[in-house]
Amino acid sequence: MRAQTSVASKRCCIVVANDKHSQRVSSSLFQRASGSAAAVTMGFLRLAARRARRLSSPANVIVSAQEGDRRTWESPFWFTRATNRFISELGTPTSLSTAAAVLSIATQDPSCPIAILPSDFWVARESVLTEAIEKAFGQLQSMPESVATLGMIDTYPHPLGEEDYLVVGPRHAEKGAAIQARINRPERHLAKQLISEGAMVASGILLGYAQAFAARIDKYWPHLAQELLHTLEKDPAAEVERKFSASAYRQIPRLAMHSVRLSPPTFPARAFPVQGSGWCSRQFSGI
Repeated sequence: MRAQTSVASKRCCIVVANDKHSQRVSSSLFQRASGSAAAVTMGFLRLAARRARRLSSPANVIVSAQEGDRRTWESPFWFTRATNRFISELGTPTSLSTAAAVLSIATQDPSCPIAILPSDFWVARESVLTEAIEKAFGQLQSMPESVATLGMIDTYPHPLGEEDYLVVGPRHAEKGAAIQARINRPERHLAKQLISEGAMVASGILLGYAQAFAARIDKYWPHLAQELLHTLEKDPAAEVERKFSASAYRQIPRLAMHSVRLSPPTFPARAFPVQGSGWCSRQFSGI
């Protein structure tokens, strides 16, 4: 227990609060799945904040968000320090502020474990998800150059095709599975076929060491990585939010800026299956 607590105190969690409607939730769906009246009153962002605080020290929880959605995410993440807020301003994708957060951690501690958590999902059994994340981090110790994602293989029952799917190769007990393709919200018949062939629902969760994330960002978006690092070097000791605007990166083509996708297969990762969490994402039309 002490060893696990020590690891969690070092780990950083980046919550991507990129859904301006995240605090709206279907109470009937929560009641059917968990029966918890308290959960009904919580929005997705509040659940995401609690999840991050279970996985790491509150001092190591970072939020990546849009300035325009501040009224939505600021309250759930009241406990985050100003320097742990990476904010994308108008015209700048959240993926940019997320990449900046990763690079900021990597410059301070390349060996720091990082969990990038989207805020657009909930699970009926948080303990199952937490255990899966801890297990994946354990597997990464033997392959620190890799990045892992979680693939859900049993989700909350809802119409097929309302999730994104990961097409994977053969599964390895300790190394997960190589991701071959990602299919976004396929037609119902195709979703059924994908599941029968072993595809997993894409969780959007990314796990790995800071140096592994930074190496990928530098490899696929080298110019952008340098510009972000230059921004982070400006008065790094100041207790202020880190803000990123499109005007500050005029020399970078807009298309290149919006091409940053911290998700497989664009962002190479190994997929580890998770069963029994009761996963459901915001893409479900019932929410």
